[in-house]
Amino acid sequence: MKDHGGFQEFLRHQPQQKRGHQRVERILDAAAEIFDEVGFEAATTQMIANRAKTAIGSLYQFFPDKKAIFNALELRHIERVYVMWERLFNPKVIQLPFETFIQTINHEFQELFSHPSSRIVFVQYFTANAIFKNIDDSFTEEAISVMADLLKKRNSALKKERTDLLAQICVNIINVLLLVALRSDQDQRQAIFEEIEIVMMNYLRPHIGDEILQHQNSESPIEKLTQKYQLNERQSIALIEIIHHGSLNIQQYESFSFQVSRRTLQRDLQKMVKQGLLINTGKTNQLLYYLNPIINL
Repeated sequence: MKDHGGFQEFLRHQPQQKRGHQRVERILDAAAEIFDEVGFEAATTQMIANRAKTAIGSLYQFFPDKKAIFNALELRHIERVYVMWERLFNPKVIQLPFETFIQTINHEFQELFSHPSSRIVFVQYFTANAIFKNIDDSFTEEAISVMADLLKKRNSALKKERTDLLAQICVNIINVLLLVALRSDQDQRQAIFEEIEIVMMNYLRPHIGDEILQHQNSESPIEKLTQKYQLNERQSIALIEIIHHGSLNIQQYESFSFQVSRRTLQRDLQKMVKQGLLINTGKTNQLLYYLNPIINL
């Protein structure tokens, strides 16, 4: 996205008083409505001045032509998008249940495009973007980056390559459907927004859905036992072997505990017996160690 310093750069004269600022805002509001209703090409500065209830001379006092007005509307849209992104990055939003999370994103898009200026800027960019001065393809790339960051915050286990691909597909699918929605009447537009929600839920559920996050966040039985009994790495591996194979003897323990003395390994196992985690049978080097039957996995 191109750098900008606010829509004042498109003004012929800077308003000095509150009344002047209000007049500029009325002109922008009126232009957004006119562009939204008849399109940029068919709109005239006279139509905009009439809707703003101001003289055409007052309009030209601030804006040299309708293109300058449109360029100012670009900045309005950009500011609204940044505000939307900031709201979505609220930790409370990111931690919402999956369906509510997707519904919140969809609601933010609906709120954004309830404003005529955002509707006309978005549609115009994908149909005839030659008049643009502040928005280019880098804005789409920024949107993809923001979506990737949002997905990563939702599920930190996602690899970067996968996250970037998911974000790219999401943004491009949403853009296509938004373009159709914003060119439709109100009822059809609402129906398409509902379909966007369904598409997003079905596509993203396997990656950021509640089920996968609960699975990732839940500790395995072995992890719970390791933490509860404060097992070292060797003891944790021994426990895995016992659970998988039913028992363990000192010779087997030695086979995957290189450069550790037999006496140290015996102390490892005996400590687990004293803790009540294991039981043993046999004598000396023929001891077999089992998981204590009272331990629930």
